Amino acid sequence: MIASSIKNWLPLLAVLLVFSCRKDYKELNKGNVPLQLSASSGKIMLNQKNDAADALVLSWTSGSNNGTNAGISYVLKIDKQGNDFKQALVEDLGKGGLSKKYSVKDLNNLLLTKWSLTPGTETSFQAKVVATIGDDAGTMDSSSVITFLVTAYKPVSTVLYLIGDATPNGWDAGNATPMSLDNAQAGLFHWQGNLSAGEFKLITTLGQFSPSYNKGGSNTTLVYRDNDADPDEKFVITESGLYDVTVNLLDLTIDVQESSEPPYKRLWMLGDAIPTGWDIQNPAEMRVDSSNLFVFTYNEILSAGEFKIPVATGNFGTDYYMPLSNNPAITEPGVQLVAGGNPDLKWKITNPGPYKIKLDILAMTVSIKPFTPFTQIWMVGDATPTGWNIDNPTPMTADPGNPYVFTWTGQMNVGEFKLPVETGDWGGDFFMPVLNASGPGSTQMKFVPGGSPDFKWKITEAGTYKITINQLYDTISIQKQ
Repeated sequence: MIASSIKNWLPLLAVLLVFSCRKDYKELNKGNVPLQLSASSGKIMLNQKNDAADALVLSWTSGSNNGTNAGISYVLKIDKQGNDFKQALVEDLGKGGLSKKYSVKDLNNLLLTKWSLTPGTETSFQAKVVATIGDDAGTMDSSSVITFLVTAYKPVSTVLYLIGDATPNGWDAGNATPMSLDNAQAGLFHWQGNLSAGEFKLITTLGQFSPSYNKGGSNTTLVYRDNDADPDEKFVITESGLYDVTVNLLDLTIDVQESSEPPYKRLWMLGDAIPTGWDIQNPAEMRVDSSNLFVFTYNEILSAGEFKIPVATGNFGTDYYMPLSNNPAITEPGVQLVAGGNPDLKWKITNPGPYKIKLDILAMTVSIKPFTPFTQIWMVGDATPTGWNIDNPTPMTADPGNPYVFTWTGQMNVGEFKLPVETGDWGGDFFMPVLNASGPGSTQMKFVPGGSPDFKWKITEAGTYKITINQLYDTISIQKQ
């Protein structure tokens, strides 16, 4: 029975084998089409604005394997016309590769590095494909040579610096202020920061005043200045402030706009003076002043040691706000933004204890002050039992176990209040809300020397309240009982 079944299937198996062989033969038999090479264009003008686009596509037919089952391997050769392919770029594309693409950027790099072409000069190139048949003889075939014309461009700089007395680092060419290269577009740079009243221009090499990009025919155009003998027109900043600067070297344009947004929304404290130490993965975060987003504060009991202010976590190579020199006196107000944290400048705390630190990234100033807790704090306002009587305000109660904490519990009226640290003087110092008219949900306060601007908390519902403050950390709790 089994033998009979096998016998019946043999004719069908034979047919399947024949068709299978024919299929393989047709796939491997390339026919008699000659090997021919073609280019996507005979004249190519490269432009850096399109550096990601295809500049040149070379395509070829499969060629013939002379009726054999042998595979064919391809080698593409490109060279300047007249070199007879002696300095050719050789691309071994293996089996099955029937085209090769070159982007604008890649082709331009080849022209400048392999053949040292002069940018802007049209040059004639030749190309051919050599096919090798994988038979015993290693038969070779070559396409006819094709010719095309190419003009390369000179790539613009990938680095750019601001220099001038309007910029953070002045006219020091060795320490000019770097701009950030746009990852998505060649030749586009961005920078945000503080500019002073003064002049600036742009350089491409640290330590060298030329080449540079200077003011062109207007405040929005650039001109490339090749050497020191060229005209040296500069851009002028008439009013100090925070600015956004965008430069396009390909279009030779510049846009300088006053900025209303801070360059960073979060900042951190890093160093052995800080409780979290040198842990860049989890540094202590500063607090943003909700009434002024350019101001950051940090209040804490600090150890003897150093600290600096990173703009991001997780990477020691980030940018930092740092002092102007290493370990200055803590009374020195100067601050600078240091790209990559190099040079590595730090503030130094020599006397451990409680400190209040305030950084203003618009004014580029820092205040580092030891904090001595007040021994008495009062409440004044029409929401309090004693009203607006600054000579006899309502006293809060000090926590016997924590010199920074004060509490008060009692009847509050509908109205406003703030917290003086002395009596008898409306021009004295106060603790106030960060935002005016903050209500019982408020959790933050700040110390306001001289009581201006005059912010107050607002009680909208009369009742018994418990108010707790921490004068070191500038926190408040207003809880209706």
